[in-house]
Amino acid sequence: MGRMMVTAAAAVVMCTVVGGCRGGKAKAVEAGAPATLAEAMALLEADRPAWDDRPGLNLVRHPYEKLISGWIFVLDPGHGGDAKIPGFKKGPTGVREAEMNYRVAVLLKKMLEDAGAKVVLTRDGDYDLTLSERAWYANNIPRADGTLGADFFISIHHNAADAPTANYTSMWYHGPVDRASVELDMARCVQLHVTDAMRTVVPPRQTLFSDRQMFPRGFGVLGAARVPAFLVEASFFSNPAEEQRLTDAVYNLRTAVGIYRGICDYARGGRPTQTLATSDLPGGKVGLQATLDDGLTGGWGAELGRILESSIEVRADGAAVEHGFDWKSRVLTAELPGGAEFVEVRFANHWKNSNYPQRYRVVRGMTDGRSVTTLWPAGVSRDPAPASTRPSTGPSRRQPGDDATTRPTPRGLPW
Repeated sequence: MGRMMVTAAAAVVMCTVVGGCRGGKAKAVEAGAPATLAEAMALLEADRPAWDDRPGLNLVRHPYEKLISGWIFVLDPGHGGDAKIPGFKKGPTGVREAEMNYRVAVLLKKMLEDAGAKVVLTRDGDYDLTLSERAWYANNIPRADGTLGADFFISIHHNAADAPTANYTSMWYHGPVDRASVELDMARCVQLHVTDAMRTVVPPRQTLFSDRQMFPRGFGVLGAARVPAFLVEASFFSNPAEEQRLTDAVYNLRTAVGIYRGICDYARGGRPTQTLATSDLPGGKVGLQATLDDGLTGGWGAELGRILESSIEVRADGAAVEHGFDWKSRVLTAELPGGAEFVEVRFANHWKNSNYPQRYRVVRGMTDGRSVTTLWPAGVSRDPAPASTRPSTGPSRRQPGDDATTRPTPRGLPW
């Protein structure tokens, strides 16, 4: 009523733009004359869908999923083993957060593995792990080059609040924002895609949060991680209507699809890194030479440079160090002070994706009777940084109330 009539061609366009008509895959232009500008304008003058009018679930494979092939992800389905605890992490009718977290993680694992990534779940059933045990997996995954550590650690949760109307997606990073650049690069992409997939209430303008907003030392599961890590709060199970939707595995798939798309979107922007070389200088100082890699794959325009020179920063034990940079060769040079224990090299490419690793431990030794200084990746700079307490055999399965004599034998990593 009161809407402008549109032609069949314009109706096809509406199906494509608004989110897909039922009963088949519509093309933007079918046989016959293309829609006119007036017909396209008519679509905008008609009643447009509301934010919470969710379009159909689109499971198309992301064109840039190929970029995450070989990446290692540790997915952490929050909680578990808590069914017997009255009221613990349960919605208004008793739906458990642990179960919805697990379904999202399993579905996401499938999509990431189909893209060629390696994926480990911190739990493969309904049992409890401590926060440091969850991070242990991410810190100790073996890599092909002989080093340890996942590319990303993603802890999957759903939120709760006293107000039953609260219901939006948020992402959480650990500590100061300046020490979370890598995880924020991906979390920002994931936030946008999960929000678009879930279509809960209109989200607050700010939905990227430091975990210190909740606790002075932040979230233990993120603080114990030595790799880029962030926590997803997909929606609020304390919202009565959302609680019921979250019992549906296909609805959980919306969250998984959103995370998957965000990961692929992040990968499109490249993951910068660097190759380091050192030389010992008089007075105990160390010469640093770093060849910066923008994380992209060449192509047209690469010769003009894709590293933001203004983003380059070198620090020794937290203090800024003067450096030089040749944008043609992409070589950074600096002179590190004697006695430095940690060195940070930070920069971003033109997608604003930050480099990883950023932090190195200065290792001094002797080779053939002469002093040799090398730099070893030291993980993400954390403040504070509680140490992992688990042995190298890996975490054990635990249920609430278990003691040391009843826990099963610890299990190792899957590869």
